[in-house]
Amino acid sequence: MQSSRKGVVLLAKRVEGIRAVTFDCWGTLLQDRDWEGANRIRIGALSRFLPDLSEGEATDLLMEAWAHHDDAWKQVETFGPGRMAAFCLEAKDISDDESINQLTQEFEEASLNTGVMAVEGAKSTLEALTKANIRIGLVCDTGFTPGRVVRELLDREGLLSFLECQCFSDECGVPKPGNEIFAKCLAELGVRPPEALHVGDLKRTDIAGAHDIGMHAARFRGVHNDKTEAKEAEIVIDRLEQVLEVTGIA
Repeated sequence: MQSSRKGVVLLAKRVEGIRAVTFDCWGTLLQDRDWEGANRIRIGALSRFLPDLSEGEATDLLMEAWAHHDDAWKQVETFGPGRMAAFCLEAKDISDDESINQLTQEFEEASLNTGVMAVEGAKSTLEALTKANIRIGLVCDTGFTPGRVVRELLDREGLLSFLECQCFSDECGVPKPGNEIFAKCLAELGVRPPEALHVGDLKRTDIAGAHDIGMHAARFRGVHNDKTEAKEAEIVIDRLEQVLEVTGIA
């Protein structure tokens, strides 16, 4: 089906034979309530370990560590909170495991303090898919916040119980668009790629990764509209409830 909004054609075609739907997490099912606040918590933690740094210097060091994570992510590699914590401390000649582990935990758990919220329509969409016997999985790239913490955040919002399979890049060792993280989720759900639809917001990771392994892909732009020049999905949606139309449930 095609619909028009503000002169833009949205492709939300129905796909036959879908037995499973996998979702991205950030910007698709969850969004931060206060990303900047979570980073202020991380900067404060870093300042306690490195009291000689000014707030600005601590901020710059944290952002430098994040840049290493971002570079690795773009190379389909991981550079998680442990490596970011180690990078920050080792830059100032602190390398003991206890300090690195403590700072890692503070980096990881900052979002537990600032909180998240479920994207509009997330819970009702997952409920409807479950009632229709569509299997559901999560394929999530992680940054500061690892899978163990994301699970807690999903649970707080009442979403975790719907996700039969949860694949996180920090646990799989490979982020999207790597085939491995998608393949692991599909194997756990017991479906072949052509029988599955992946829903996510980023063309380079969600859409390219799903297409590369042979899945259908829908780009969700209700939170973040990816305007990069990367290849577009065959399905573009503005509301998560449109997944029900695509799968033929609604």
